Amino acid sequence: MANKLTDNCTTEVQLDKIIKGQERKFRWRDDWPAMEKALQESGAAAIAAHKEARKPTTVSSE
Repeated sequence: MANKLTDNCTTEVQLDKIIKGQERKFRWRDDWPAMEKALQESGAAAIAAHKEARKPTTVSSE
């Protein structure tokens, strides 16, 4: 579930909104802390991947 929700996550603000939305649905479940942790981890990975993809590539001047 976490991967599907956070695949296109690009900012911390988006990640917070995703987590808050899921919390409204699932906070009553016993496994919510584990779900929240999984969302946080996959979201952080998606944000890092997005930042890495947006880095300008350096071109050698040879």
